[in-house]
Amino acid sequence: MISILDRYLFLQVLAGTILVMLVLVSLDAFISFINELDDVGRGHYGHLQAALYILFTIPRRLYEYAPTSILIGGLLSLGGMAGHGELTAIRAAGLSVYGVARSVMKAGAVFVVLVFILGESIAPVTEQKGQTLRKESITEKQAVQSASGLWLKYADLFIQTGSILGENDILGLSIFRFDGTRLVEIVRAESARRNEKGWVLKDVEKLTIKPRVLHQQHLNEEQWPNFIAKQLFEVLRVNPDEMAARDLSDYIDYLQENALESGQYRLAFWNRFMIPLSSLVMLLLALPFVFGSQRTGGAGQRLFVGVLLGVGYFLISRLINQMGIVYGFPPFLSAIFPVLLFLSIAIILLRRV
Repeated sequence: MISILDRYLFLQVLAGTILVMLVLVSLDAFISFINELDDVGRGHYGHLQAALYILFTIPRRLYEYAPTSILIGGLLSLGGMAGHGELTAIRAAGLSVYGVARSVMKAGAVFVVLVFILGESIAPVTEQKGQTLRKESITEKQAVQSASGLWLKYADLFIQTGSILGENDILGLSIFRFDGTRLVEIVRAESARRNEKGWVLKDVEKLTIKPRVLHQQHLNEEQWPNFIAKQLFEVLRVNPDEMAARDLSDYIDYLQENALESGQYRLAFWNRFMIPLSSLVMLLLALPFVFGSQRTGGAGQRLFVGVLLGVGYFLISRLINQMGIVYGFPPFLSAIFPVLLFLSIAIILLRRV
């Protein structure tokens, strides 16, 4: 009987979650498409490119909306079962509130695994394809993404970057200077940071190529003019929230080795694990409102409060994350505190059912 109930509750919760997720993601994608119209006309970026870019970002949006979707979907599906007396029949058959909770959590655990796979395997790949399409269209292929990194052209320079991070940092920079068709200089830098004069390259290796002569030089840092326009830089930079955990881990190691600020990336790294976990917490949070609605006439009111809690989780987690960056809290604590807070609320409410 428990096995049958497990399957039934799993299908009910999954159906409600998928329905809500599709609605939320569709609305978000439509609003984002409207916002993208501001950039339509820049370079070769047209309506078709904007629509394709939004299409490529859908897996990432599914991942981000997972906690809210499972909360609202759980409330709708389990609330519908309560309204039809199915939960009452299940409890009359001998399954306690905690027994129902265990069955629902099994469904949630499967959903968490699927969300984690989506966020780590599918979303980063499609997001990168979408970003590459957008960058190349807006910059009219002044910037081209390849397996070796991002390539730019500026005057007589060809510039290859490993990653553009934050608002002012580049990691893994190579510059090739040409005189007509002849390569005359190669410059490699571990990192570069924008300042008021342009860019400061750090840990620089320079190779000057002259007829029959090669001159190599090492510099701790070197000032360069601004070879990337600010508007282009904003288009090209990488958002840490859109990176996979393995990529974030590599960037964090590099930043720490070079004494660069890594707090934002460490926070994004831990959030990659907290988003799937928070989906499970949101599902547990839905249960007290579903069972509570069986004893009172305020089912709609309880569902509304449950939805507000989902929105509240999103806002509070973002607020705590930003406060953690500003005040220097450990990124792991900033990421896990909202999850523990709402888990405590869910357990307290469930005990009162």
